[in-house]
Amino acid sequence: MTELNAVVIADDITGANDTGSQFASRGYRTNVVFDPSAPADCDVLVVDTETREAPPTEAYDSVRAVVTAHDAPVLYKKLDSTLRGNVADELTALLDAATPDLLLLAPAFPANGRTTEGGVQLVDGKPVLRTLTDSENLPAASSVVALLSSIPYPVETVHTDVVDAGPEAVRSRLIEIHGHHTEPTVVVADAMSQTHLRSLADAADQLTAGVAYAGSGGLAGALSLSPSGGVEGAVLGVAGSVSETSFEQLAAVPDDALVALDPEAMLERPEEAATSALAPVLDAQRTHGFAIVTSAPSSDAVDAVNRTADALGISEDVVKDRIATALRATVRRVHESRPLTGLFTTGGSTTIAVLDELDAASLDLTGIELAEGVPLTRVRGGPADETLLVTKAGSFGDPTTIVNCLDFIGTR
Repeated sequence: MTELNAVVIADDITGANDTGSQFASRGYRTNVVFDPSAPADCDVLVVDTETREAPPTEAYDSVRAVVTAHDAPVLYKKLDSTLRGNVADELTALLDAATPDLLLLAPAFPANGRTTEGGVQLVDGKPVLRTLTDSENLPAASSVVALLSSIPYPVETVHTDVVDAGPEAVRSRLIEIHGHHTEPTVVVADAMSQTHLRSLADAADQLTAGVAYAGSGGLAGALSLSPSGGVEGAVLGVAGSVSETSFEQLAAVPDDALVALDPEAMLERPEEAATSALAPVLDAQRTHGFAIVTSAPSSDAVDAVNRTADALGISEDVVKDRIATALRATVRRVHESRPLTGLFTTGGSTTIAVLDELDAASLDLTGIELAEGVPLTRVRGGPADETLLVTKAGSFGDPTTIVNCLDFIGTR
């Protein structure tokens, strides 16, 4: 039997499939079932209760039955991003049955125009009740907090200013909330972008408190589950591209998973720069299952590298050579310390340098693309033989491409 990593409870089939796809697209074996007691021979079990339009008591009982029937590290209650359905009753059932310390509730789905700001659910910037035309099954309020007024548990909030500040600020806020309550607590979180959802998910994942989740497909896509079979992730990303697209994608990576080489050490003592990067890379892999090392995470960092090169009086060709030396040396040190289970590279010269360092003889194309023009391959030959590798041109992809690629190869 496959070890179950997550249980998702949805109230209709389209939501079940949509949310389940967020996990399946990253390599988790995901099954959608209709019987709460169905056996779970998969990584992610999605149970469709079909309770969107059911009486509240029936919805409560159905969700409670699913929670009672299955045990998994991650429990996720899928909600409609326009807050339709028996939201309060189903969340109460989850809280009663699972009793998590915190229930992180983030119903935003920014890719589809659904955001949460000041605790209010918006569709294309308008409060949700102003956008719905159906007369049945409407939420009682656009405010998520108001919608939960009947829940017999405390409700707290994480507003935009905290989420904007990143995972560590969110984590501090969640710890503060947990410290104020001795019973399960619902935390309603703002989110206007997938980066916000990623910050929420990363912060919750770092807590020692027990956390359950509720939201639409957006938050589901931000969650990082343990790799199948419980194997410790050892995925490494290497970013040498200095395109604006790559910088946007690197901004979506958790701060402590992004390791930038020191400009001065990289240009004067590339091997030393690689040695200094080793510990934070290994720490990030233990925390997130992946890390990404980069020569420059932003245009400001590129300017810093250029200023350092000018001060050292070295040419552009020498700069490129030493950056490549530092990046490839980092890959070698990481692989020697913890054999890699997956690699991601962006930038053609960076990819060639990494493959050369690993003595790769060839690449097998799998025929799978994680995004348009972003193929999944397998290394042949050398110490990283059989390792999965995703390569991406610097200008390809959307802001979440790098994070999604790292997540995907971490689950294979």
